[in-house]
Amino acid sequence: MEPYLTGLNILAGVGDSDPEVLMVEIRVAVTDATRIHGLMRRLGRLFERSSVSYDGARREVRVRSEWESRSVVGVIDAVQSWLEADGLGSARLSVGDHSYTMVGPRILAAPRGRAA
Repeated sequence: MEPYLTGLNILAGVGDSDPEVLMVEIRVAVTDATRIHGLMRRLGRLFERSSVSYDGARREVRVRSEWESRSVVGVIDAVQSWLEADGLGSARLSVGDHSYTMVGPRILAAPRGRAA
């Protein structure tokens, strides 16, 4: 069976032994290539090394994974942790054809005292 793309860019029929295995590509746009190492380490803890790559031409970290909620949630958690640890403002996350902007933590200024 040949792989084909559905509306969400989910690869179907890619599994070696199970033609029903659905795969998805998750991409994280990286504006500063010098800051990808933390993200790559976090994703490397969740996925096999061959499933995580960096596309320098597109400046994207890519993860190929089976389509299941815990894989997507794991990537979201890893990106959020990376944003917090590296003090980054945001990152663009794409799952299939859908893109989202994840925003890092914001430090709010303490309220100022009122003048009398």
